[in-house]
Amino acid sequence: MKKYKLGFIGYGNMAKAIVGGILKSGFLDKSQIAVSRQSDGCADGIFCTNDNSYVATNCEYLVLAVKPQVFKQIDFVCSADCIISIMAGVDSNFISEKLCARGKVIRVMPNTPSQIGKGVTAISENGLGNEYNDFCKAVFKSVGEICYISEDKFDAVTCVSGSGPAYAYYFAKAMIDGGVSNGLDENTSKTLALDTIIGACEMIKANPQIPLKTLISNVCSKGGTTIEAINVFENDALDDTVIKAMTACRKRSEELRAGK
Repeated sequence: MKKYKLGFIGYGNMAKAIVGGILKSGFLDKSQIAVSRQSDGCADGIFCTNDNSYVATNCEYLVLAVKPQVFKQIDFVCSADCIISIMAGVDSNFISEKLCARGKVIRVMPNTPSQIGKGVTAISENGLGNEYNDFCKAVFKSVGEICYISEDKFDAVTCVSGSGPAYAYYFAKAMIDGGVSNGLDENTSKTLALDTIIGACEMIKANPQIPLKTLISNVCSKGGTTIEAINVFENDALDDTVIKAMTACRKRSEELRAGK
């Protein structure tokens, strides 16, 4: 029997979000969690050390939450029953070989809205036992929604949901700036833009049977105002730019996996 149920190597924003969700949901309590990090101290009374091996040998489940470049440079002893990796660009085979943990690794890809319980996490379909999968599912359900995806698709997951919040923030900023440049004060423009984006996303989710092209055309009327904006997006090939950017993101994930 291990001393702790769940341990973390690394304790950045994502790891903190996961722990916060776990504690809020009541799935685990503070006494069941241990963290290894380089900086001093942990919030919320969770056990914290800078000894990676201590956490990795005293926890039943271990979350790898360091940067990929850091993980490839550090060495520690690991005897966790199951390893959960949230690192981008590091596949389960590499982790298994480095930690001598063949067949004990579940790779996941959460995103930053997990910090407010609105994340989406992709979990790899790797055939681990039900007990391990059930635990992993419960951990990430505590911070949002989950889906199961083949690990060979994780570079694509990175460019959609992993990095996707930044795209949404970028477009939201552009809408806010556009409102200001057209005469609104910043607070008003921010309120209108953000609530509009949230409402539009809820419309998409509430009407899965309606194609997005139809939802777009429903807002547009011939000779009206909205169509003028959409025409600019289309003439400037905004969709092509977005796809090009996401492809660059996916390629960088592939490079990280290749050690570049």
